[in-house]
Amino acid sequence: MAISTPAYSADTHGSAEDLETTALMYLKSRVAQLTGDSRGTALHAMPASEQLKETLRADSAAIDVRREKLRSANGGHSRGEVTVSDTQISTSGKTATVKLTENTTLFYARTTPGSPEAEQYQLRHTLTYTLEGSQWVLSHDAPDIRVGDLAPDTYPSTAGTVPSKAVPSSKKLSSTSRPRTTSQGTVPDKSSPTYRAPGNSTLAYDYGAMTRYALQYWSNYNPNYRTYGGEGGDCTNFLSQIVKAGGWAETGSWPGENRTLPDQWYYGHEGNWTTTYTWAAAENWYWFASPFNSGRTEPLDYIWEMGVSDVLQIDFDRNDNISHSMFVTGRDGSGQNADELYMTYHSTNTLNKRLSSIIAATPDAWFYAHRT
Repeated sequence: MAISTPAYSADTHGSAEDLETTALMYLKSRVAQLTGDSRGTALHAMPASEQLKETLRADSAAIDVRREKLRSANGGHSRGEVTVSDTQISTSGKTATVKLTENTTLFYARTTPGSPEAEQYQLRHTLTYTLEGSQWVLSHDAPDIRVGDLAPDTYPSTAGTVPSKAVPSSKKLSSTSRPRTTSQGTVPDKSSPTYRAPGNSTLAYDYGAMTRYALQYWSNYNPNYRTYGGEGGDCTNFLSQIVKAGGWAETGSWPGENRTLPDQWYYGHEGNWTTTYTWAAAENWYWFASPFNSGRTEPLDYIWEMGVSDVLQIDFDRNDNISHSMFVTGRDGSGQNADELYMTYHSTNTLNKRLSSIIAATPDAWFYAHRT
């Protein structure tokens, strides 16, 4: 099917509506490239500066590769829907800057009754346009994707480079393979009054409250907490909020306790310096939660053993420093090993992304699965 390129034009001032429409068409073209929808404008055919055209051609090829990997892993996506919000536009001469939030829903091509039908993500962009003649053309796209973030599939990129010399992991790795077992066991029922959390024979947490919190605040952040930007992002800060909502008690407080210690876990409202490393840093959270300290989680041999309200952490670079934290908000299959798991997290804000998609995108990463 032939793909046509609409002519986007504007006068020398350019209306905000024109620029927002042009930006939306660009973001839709990236989604269409991922889903294989040929009804819109191809990514490499979008109006762009000569320098950016080279980047878009490379992006187009990378998205094609990612699309086929996802189709092989789980069927991929059938279609996507894109809207934009919080748009801010400024112009100076022949340059326009468009800051906006992309809100994308990617519908799964194959679904299971009762399971999520789509994944959603939210991504902030700064787009720069240059006026060439009477046409605004895109000259730069700066998505808010930082080191340690798990980028959406419309922006396929490696989170890091696997070191040429392997660094042994100091932590218990969880295998991504499907275990060969004849066990007919089931995933633990955390709603049962007989279920007790790891490391504690008497205390029961509210796992439903954890999941509800994750679903409520995956994109609309809780104003009672700071947002952590920069390298590493907000993923573990969000995870700590989730488990606290389910009853995890803070240990220690500021001032008085050494916030660098692995057995301390608390949030200080006065600022970062009043909050423990274990609250917002993925590597430090692992050591607090693990049996080495609080014992509030139990490491799992296989990631597919996880259930709803369990936790998965990733070391993208295999440098023995965990990069990213996620929370399980959905599961296919009631057996001991899941057919599929659905992950929710910050950085980048994502709801119900399939774990098989994450593995397909980061096959060299190290994974650490926790039973909560």
